[in-house]
Amino acid sequence: MKRWISLLAAVGTLAVLACPERAIAADDARTSVKERILVIHATPSAPANDPEKPSRSSVYEGIIELLTDKGYRIVDKASAEQCSLQVAATHDIDPHLNKAASFGLKFFSEYTVYYKTATITKERDDDTKGALVRTTAKVIDNTSCQVVTAKSAEASSSGLSLNDAIDKAGRSAGKKLGFALSAAMEKHIRENNGSGRIYTIVLDSGEKDTNLLAFLAQMEQTGAVSAARESESGGGKATFEIIYKGKRDQLDRDIIKAAAKLGWGLSKIRSEGNRSSWKIK
Repeated sequence: MKRWISLLAAVGTLAVLACPERAIAADDARTSVKERILVIHATPSAPANDPEKPSRSSVYEGIIELLTDKGYRIVDKASAEQCSLQVAATHDIDPHLNKAASFGLKFFSEYTVYYKTATITKERDDDTKGALVRTTAKVIDNTSCQVVTAKSAEASSSGLSLNDAIDKAGRSAGKKLGFALSAAMEKHIRENNGSGRIYTIVLDSGEKDTNLLAFLAQMEQTGAVSAARESESGGGKATFEIIYKGKRDQLDRDIIKAAAKLGWGLSKIRSEGNRSSWKIK
């Protein structure tokens, strides 16, 4: 029996040595990050004949091709376009950190990629057209409303028509940008999964004699909670701060489970960034 086990182990080792890229691919599949991302562009009040529109579209396709190949989930293009237009119409706040993150949370995405383009075109002597597309982007952590990274990329190409040249250059620049952004996001996600994020939970019971600290004790027993404390209480309300090593949607489920163990029903009143408010039914 031991000889058979040794033989199987040796065969497995030889298979990995013979095809290391397959082993790497399998490892990547196990560790693939499946975050949901909203990709939107920075569009000022553009004229009807916006010269950057073809570039933005091609860069978008390049970004999502790269990100989906890496296992990320992308909010559909129609919703992203609607978000882009509404962000562009906002002038009284910083759209990168506020409006963009707000739209990201609306579509249940953990991150928002906020990008813009600049294009240079050129007529060539051989009747072909040339295009250089530059693109820059910021990645916003929608939960903390913080910029995770800012990257840029560019690519040039030629074609028989200007649209062809722009499309090829834009897609190439988008893929380059997507690669740089994904590397930064994966590093950020690993760090957050290791140390956890700080979340604020507000509970309102409507009754002064409710033991809201019992909820804190239940949350402390949750495996993903590494620390928890009460920061404010009184009048049937309490504010708790916890360090949570998981995704935001999973936190909401753990909050509901903790309340259910106490015989409470909860309804979410408000959720914004890393803060959520709940009413005990």
